[in-house]
Amino acid sequence: MCSYNRINGVYASEDHWLLTQVLRDQWGFDGVVVSDWGAVNDRVAAIEAGLDLEMPSSNGVTDAQIVEAVENGSLDEGIVDTAAHRILSLLRRALDGTGSAAGPLDADAHHALAREAAGRSIVLLKNDGHVLPLLKDTDVAVIGAFAAEPRYQGAGSSRINPTRLDNALDGIRSLAAGNITYAAGFSTAPDTGEEESVRLRHEAVEAASRAGTAVVFLGLPSGLESEGYDRDDIDLPAGQLALLDAVLDVNPNTIVVLSNGGVVALPFADRAPAILEGWLLGQAGGGAIADVLFGDVNPSGKLTETIPLRLSDTPAHLDFPGEFSRVRYGEGLFVGYRWYDARDLDVAFPFGHGLSYTTFEYGSATAVENRSGDLEVRVAVTNTGDRSGREIVQVYTARTGSRVQRPPRELKAFTTVALDPGETRAVELTVRRKDLAYWDVRVDSWIVEGGTYTVDVAASSRDIRSSVDVEVTGDDVAVPLTRQSSIGDVLAHPVGGPMLQAAMASMMADASGAAGAMAEDTDLARMVESFPIGRVAMFAAASGVDQTAIDALLAAANNP
Repeated sequence: MCSYNRINGVYASEDHWLLTQVLRDQWGFDGVVVSDWGAVNDRVAAIEAGLDLEMPSSNGVTDAQIVEAVENGSLDEGIVDTAAHRILSLLRRALDGTGSAAGPLDADAHHALAREAAGRSIVLLKNDGHVLPLLKDTDVAVIGAFAAEPRYQGAGSSRINPTRLDNALDGIRSLAAGNITYAAGFSTAPDTGEEESVRLRHEAVEAASRAGTAVVFLGLPSGLESEGYDRDDIDLPAGQLALLDAVLDVNPNTIVVLSNGGVVALPFADRAPAILEGWLLGQAGGGAIADVLFGDVNPSGKLTETIPLRLSDTPAHLDFPGEFSRVRYGEGLFVGYRWYDARDLDVAFPFGHGLSYTTFEYGSATAVENRSGDLEVRVAVTNTGDRSGREIVQVYTARTGSRVQRPPRELKAFTTVALDPGETRAVELTVRRKDLAYWDVRVDSWIVEGGTYTVDVAASSRDIRSSVDVEVTGDDVAVPLTRQSSIGDVLAHPVGGPMLQAAMASMMADASGAAGAMAEDTDLARMVESFPIGRVAMFAAASGVDQTAIDALLAAANNP
């Protein structure tokens, strides 16, 4: 599916390089390219670029444009035939997969799998004083409308009909042996009046004050985040924050459970002793939350994005939304944790963070480069707690002193290891060589930079447990040299470098004037590394080095 935006000035739906050269020729894609809904700017240009199917239908308007273009000769009919063939081929492939059903749908089994997946997705952000897991005979006040009316999926075209739908309130009641009370605390209806909001908040505070523990469900209603528009902030609704403050005032033993599609600011993180980030957990999420709260499931999820302290800290804050219909992606490579680490910014919770009801200890990591150029990383991980649990081991790499701009560290591999109490396992991960590469615009190719890399084995992007250095064999990069190439670029060239060094040695043997000074003075030599090679003739004329000699050197280097 092609997107709405322009890439380097060309609409994605009309980008032949993207839809044909990259997608089909380089990546080998043999399916159908369909437009996002309403993303086609020019149907004729789009079909020439490699777009097969426009969605939704234009009711024949753009079909007529294609017919006209074929008839007047501006569009090759063979291109239309190719698009039609691709669509028919996809249809045949779909029909080949039809037939008698493998058996009746086992909705219960699917729901059980959904509950397991949701349980593994929950992230335990904070658990001061081991508030969690709850004892099953604890008296609990369940507060928040999302406990009874779950926010379990996205809005817009992502909405689907579940076979069943659990809610957390029922899940808690099914596992608990203590007294469970419920108060909505707030309404998700946008037209809720102030009087009703105050009443709901008062009921919730009363319930919290009488319970041993309060579990407060907060989140974003679907109307605040959906496809097709952007959020104005990263804040939870003010009424929900006011509710939580009031509950914490009467019951500091309060656990917060979040339901949201994207990150939200957590101004209460210092007050609430325990926080569960649930995201949007699907149809069985309610039961999964109950499983984690009572310890039937040990949380093992990790954050897939950084939770910042404030919106103004985020990478795109100064550039979004742009102006005059132009968006600037000014953050470049520094997306997510790469930005926060490069700026050394404090965050609420870092990328990759996630606690467990047990603890894990990491041994000393090792890393070696194998014959394929991949890095083989090995580390021993021990469950040092009293519960079985899963740990997601993460591997980051860093190239200090890189010749290209890089983040301080980048995630390159991760894996999950399940451990019983006291158990130790050797965890092996592979960092693929191609994942160490950067795109070199000078040669239009992926290049692996050689040198020393630091391999960090971590529990999160900011919880490094073990580090080891490893030497990586780099790719030779023969960048085409021109008169505008710097002396430093020529010296670094695998062919031009030795040639220039030989020429400089000859200059030193016949040192005179400015040329001799440049060859002998180390500081001066460092300074002129940034000079264009084409200007050397200005300094070295007395040594017989003229523009013709420089052009000959460049030609020999570019055509060895």
